Amino acid sequence: MNRNTRFLMVATLPLYLGPLLAGLSGLGWSAIPVFVALMALWLVVMRPQDWPRRVALWTPAVVLAAAAQVAINAVIVVILFGIGRGLGGVGGFVLPLPPLVPVALSFLSIPLSRMVWNPETAQQMDQFLDQALDQIHAINRGAPQVGAGAGADPMLKTLLDLPDDADPVLTADAIAAAMCAPGAALRLSLLQDELDHGLVPRNGLREGLILWATDTVRAADDRVHGVQLTGFLAAGFDARLLELFARRALPLLQAQPGLWSSYPDTAEIGLALEDSLPEAVQDSLRALAAAVEAATPPEERLSEA
Repeated sequence: MNRNTRFLMVATLPLYLGPLLAGLSGLGWSAIPVFVALMALWLVVMRPQDWPRRVALWTPAVVLAAAAQVAINAVIVVILFGIGRGLGGVGGFVLPLPPLVPVALSFLSIPLSRMVWNPETAQQMDQFLDQALDQIHAINRGAPQVGAGAGADPMLKTLLDLPDDADPVLTADAIAAAMCAPGAALRLSLLQDELDHGLVPRNGLREGLILWATDTVRAADDRVHGVQLTGFLAAGFDARLLELFARRALPLLQAQPGLWSSYPDTAEIGLALEDSLPEAVQDSLRALAAAVEAATPPEERLSEA
């Protein structure tokens, strides 16, 4: 989940607190249509693609989908309002709130959500990623031969063209699709070279690569050696990315200790342990190093020494 998504969740919270507080403050059931209308307005503002501005675009399917959204939110309002009334009744108290306070709280969620989330940009991003995935799948069906550089591999070029603020989960899906084609090992190596020596940070691609490399379902069918090491190297010295890798890589190794050889060794993990890192990140990396050491066969430890 990226940062903007978390901000949107926080900004949306007042929308649902409104009907709950309205029930706690003893408002009558006649207040429900007000909150249903506010939720419908939130939908119109935050999901404009579902609410066309031209009458000609309102096909029966669009009308049905919009009505379903409003109906679902109406049910949510009734439930929240009922919970508020029930809590007040059981507790024997009523919050001394003016009627406009819960309404204003729910209304406040609309501008707050719009400030932290641009639905037009999000829709364009989703379309871009869908096109990238379609392009990778189309190339995959053709089984292209990977050349000696990034420019010779259209799949790698598509990955490098992904915007930095794309959803990391969808970026990981694009990487997974690209790594299903022949030449995955070389493609992964070229991707790592681009991340190591490229002029653009590509933090979004790095995060997607970490998510892909530490995915437990995908790792069970690993065909490329060193995937987890690539994910670790993609984190660089970025505290957030190192914490993400360590948090996901540790349970993966504990569940599949046979992957130890694809992980960074304890010395490589130790190089990332800088004093400037937050203590929590350092602890996560030390725990990962201990797990790698425990999963490494004794004879391999001796040969490393």
